Amino acid sequence: MLTMAFCFIGSLAFAQIAISTPVVENALTIKGDIIDNMCATAHKDDLADFVKTHTKECALAPSCVDSGYSIFSDGKLYKFDKDSSAKVAEFLKKEDSKLTVMVTAKMAGEEFNLISIENQKE
Repeated sequence: MLTMAFCFIGSLAFAQIAISTPVVENALTIKGDIIDNMCATAHKDDLADFVKTHTKECALAPSCVDSGYSIFSDGKLYKFDKDSSAKVAEFLKKEDSKLTVMVTAKMAGEEFNLISIENQKE
């Protein structure tokens, strides 16, 4: 009986590791700031400064959501594909979400395909 309990606990621990660490070929992990494409276009000349003051409320405005999202990292803007932008919008709707994030994504043509997104740890 005790042996069965240890086997069950061991299998749960293994299952947790397998679920929390997906392996995706050619995936990149990037830290940066989420910005909607409408604001990114409007502030392309001063984007590095603008992302510091851009608010989550603005990023969730209907016209901003409709424009899709990008991540600004190391002076570059990386655009998400349509499905990934929808995932970013869902993430931003969470009360504890922030615009400063860490994403795992892979390139799909000229756009990023989002695998995961989380608040950047300080």
